[in-house]
Amino acid sequence: MGDPDLYCHKGGALNRILEPHVVTIHKTETGFGFNVRGQVSEGGNLKSINGELYAPLQHISAVLPGGAAEVAGVFRGDRILEVNGVSVEGSTHKQVVDLIKSGGDSLTLTVISLPASEVDRLEPPETGPVQYVDYSEKRSLPITVPDYRHVQEAGEKFVVFNVFMAGRHLCSRRYREFVDLHNCLKREFVG
Repeated sequence: MGDPDLYCHKGGALNRILEPHVVTIHKTETGFGFNVRGQVSEGGNLKSINGELYAPLQHISAVLPGGAAEVAGVFRGDRILEVNGVSVEGSTHKQVVDLIKSGGDSLTLTVISLPASEVDRLEPPETGPVQYVDYSEKRSLPITVPDYRHVQEAGEKFVVFNVFMAGRHLCSRRYREFVDLHNCLKREFVG
């Protein structure tokens, strides 16, 4: 199994594998039993993980105790290198979630674990109950804001943005109407 110095031992049991390794997760009634968090845009600067350079990676932000991911050997803080054989280095959160959702009831991840102390330093444990999201049953629709137009109404001039969902015009809104939605999405996906 490689260099024994790359593994953390706790009470004689093998825990975090600090080099890339494959885990297979079989979905249960509680789903895959983990949440993913990470960047929302593609690309980014290379980062060192356990002495190797990687493009930005999505990571496991929560693992359901006793759930499918924990049984398979996934840990909070694990960085995801591949989903079902597809490299996800530098991928967006949505791209990774879509790959996870497309795999059916079995999921194969290539991950690299970090030492527990490093995980807690980079992302302190969440306080209160953690909400686990099963992404497999959710459907996403692309929402775009491809253009804008100038409007004059009641003597006031302003810009409205045209919002499209799945390629069809949904509505036109002023920027200030997006602020609450933007803040909510940042909290949900960026942290």
